[in-house]
Amino acid sequence: MTVVALGFLLTGLVLGVYAMLYGTERSVQPAVAPHERRSEHNPAAEPSPTLNLASLAAFAVGFGLTGYLLTRANEWAWYWQLLVALGAGGATYALQSLLIARWAIPGARADHVDERYLLQGTLAHITQAVAGGGRGQLRYALDGREYLLPAQSMDDSALALGTDVVIDRVEEGVAYAEPWDAVERRL
Repeated sequence: MTVVALGFLLTGLVLGVYAMLYGTERSVQPAVAPHERRSEHNPAAEPSPTLNLASLAAFAVGFGLTGYLLTRANEWAWYWQLLVALGAGGATYALQSLLIARWAIPGARADHVDERYLLQGTLAHITQAVAGGGRGQLRYALDGREYLLPAQSMDDSALALGTDVVIDRVEEGVAYAEPWDAVERRL
């Protein structure tokens, strides 16, 4: 029972770290271009409150930790240790699922992001020169797809064809950008 419990504990910890780093959202392609989105929240990508990586990790950690402690601390029969460990794993699974259902998902639904800044910091390339105070065009790539947007300089300066820029915001379908080398100097 000790080896099984430690295996579950270690697996749960690894799954938990993976869920923290990569999230639990499902991967779906947005129906619209990123600059046309109105929110960061995508209902299609919403995780199930019960069937997700974080809840499975919680079960594995609860089961593994309780099972290991029971094998080290008492002389119960293995089936009682297994039953108590399963109960503890089930309780941690239920608590994690409840946390996701009552806090994480409603919080993501209620988050209202200023859509002008959804692409802030995105690298782009000028494909049509921007005259001083005028407009041109830029191309940016996101999630393996490329998009074109009308572009304007943030300070009304000219942006030459081929200039690498950083998008600051998108207002009324126009990307306001500044040259990458100006951003790089500030860093």
